[in-house]
Amino acid sequence: MSFTLTKFLSLLIYPLSASLLLLMVAFFLILRRYQRSGMCLLAVALSWLYVCSTAFFSNALMGYLENGYPSRAMSAIPSADAIVLLGGAVRGHTHMGRTTDLNQHADRLVYAAELYKAGKSNRVILSGGSAQGDRSEAEQMQDLLLIMGVSARDLVLEERSRTTYENAVFTARMLNERGLDTVLLVTSAYHMRRAEGVFKAQGVRVIAAPTDYKRLVSTSVLPPWLPSAGNLSRTSYALHELIGFQVYRWQGKL
Repeated sequence: MSFTLTKFLSLLIYPLSASLLLLMVAFFLILRRYQRSGMCLLAVALSWLYVCSTAFFSNALMGYLENGYPSRAMSAIPSADAIVLLGGAVRGHTHMGRTTDLNQHADRLVYAAELYKAGKSNRVILSGGSAQGDRSEAEQMQDLLLIMGVSARDLVLEERSRTTYENAVFTARMLNERGLDTVLLVTSAYHMRRAEGVFKAQGVRVIAAPTDYKRLVSTSVLPPWLPSAGNLSRTSYALHELIGFQVYRWQGKL
């Protein structure tokens, strides 16, 4: 299956896309005079969209994914042969921006720089490819880490991968070529279970270095039952990760 087709099909996982599709089918059934079936499907679509937009649901899903990877004090984190930073923290270049634009996963970049400056490793491998004709994520992350004070001589770019599995495969080859063994793997906490699994399956000794936690400690201004776009976004990421983990398991990649 092609990368583009995989990304297209993955849209069906997201609550907004799935609900819109169900709504289209519901209206079609109503127009075809299948009133009862159409109204039931309409109710399902709206209910699913509402539930996925609440803090109750998004926090429950994110909690399930993040609970196995608590944050640790920097002094408790061991050193490693390399820090491996997975892509996903940059949005690309904007029309009038000078540098690459960051997205909601930018904590990954900050934490990788923090680990480097704390002396946990003097080598940082940036893993992330690109669509044809674009600058790779690895190259874009390099620009930002240089601004953060990471030395150019300590950065290694892996620019071919476009999935978590490819991150692991191509990075493992680079590690083997350099005689490196243990890595501090930096990615979002909710993504760590799948990322750690595929890297270990490639024979890499992984020390999980999770960041970008999605559950806020502070109390929200809005009640948890009130829907919001932020909650819907977090639910979408969580569902994508939960299904992605199962797919990787079925494919034997973990």
